[in-house]
Amino acid sequence: MAAPSAERVREALRGVLFPNFRRDIVTLGMVTDVRVEGGTVHVHLRPGTDKPETLAQLTARVRAAVTAAEPGLAAVEVHVAPAAEGRGRDPFAARAALAGVDHVLAVASAKGGVGKSTVAANLAVALAELAGGTGLLDADVYGPSVPLMFGTDARPSAASDRRIRPVERYGVKLMSMGFFLDERSPVIWRGPIVMGIVRQFLRDVDWGPIRFLVVDLPPGTGDAALTLVQQVPVTAGVIVTTPQDVALLDVGRGMAMFAQVHTPVAGVVENMSGYVCPECGTVDPIFGSGGARGLAERFGVPLLAQIPLEPAVRRAGDAGRPIVLADPEHPASRAFRELARQVAGAAERLAAAPLAGAAER
Repeated sequence: MAAPSAERVREALRGVLFPNFRRDIVTLGMVTDVRVEGGTVHVHLRPGTDKPETLAQLTARVRAAVTAAEPGLAAVEVHVAPAAEGRGRDPFAARAALAGVDHVLAVASAKGGVGKSTVAANLAVALAELAGGTGLLDADVYGPSVPLMFGTDARPSAASDRRIRPVERYGVKLMSMGFFLDERSPVIWRGPIVMGIVRQFLRDVDWGPIRFLVVDLPPGTGDAALTLVQQVPVTAGVIVTTPQDVALLDVGRGMAMFAQVHTPVAGVVENMSGYVCPECGTVDPIFGSGGARGLAERFGVPLLAQIPLEPAVRRAGDAGRPIVLADPEHPASRAFRELARQVAGAAERLAAAPLAGAAER
């Protein structure tokens, strides 16, 4: 009988689904180390939760998978790292809903330069057309883009109750650090300041009543994203990527972040999907094709939309009027409206049946 192998054990762990999810613990980045010492296999996990029932299920599944892959082991030891906020409780259980906001939607990307803010802006406008009250929170403190994309230099005002009244444009309530800075003001702030600003934009802004609050997160999985999921219950995340392998490679980190903070992912948006020839209508996949669809299938989530690579989208954003408004019949506008329908439907389903929604993640 062959000696136990860490490689075989790790491969076996790809068959272990995290409780109530459709993705395995290796894909989700929860397996931090696998070691074989004599006849004992040590599996080190960082599942991002301290719920006893979840950890019991997870430990049992790991032991069963490893034992089946490596018969004759002396023991399987599962080592679980405590969640950052302390053992014995869900660190996100105290999240309080925003008054007057039905659904919070986090638009995220693990990599910059994929057009996430363009997607967030057009999604917000399309949701406002579809469902009425919508807000857009620009949580990218270091690179705010909402004022430019919505063509306004207005300043938020103070309400009678000392809360902040957001700027309104095209039927969307807006809040961005860009409203408080001029073009020459550098943002040189450490994480705690950024976290405080995101908290203030969530809690001290008079958002309601709206159905959807779209939050444009900065790239990556840093302070702003963590503050959002700690402060409010997020109905769903929307992952934006482009077809290039280098962009797709990082998406798994974004998926893992949402999984570890117990937030469902509505699906993936492939931006810059292909260039459509204006003369003949032929689609040229400049950055490749099929990558986002394969990625969505791998993680068990829908491919929500494929947004074409179009100069008109960039021109509309630079002119301060998102393409959904600037050219309603443009193929990109139709794609953004379909994205809004998909996201709105997913949000309603998750809100109506949260337990079912958890099982689909």
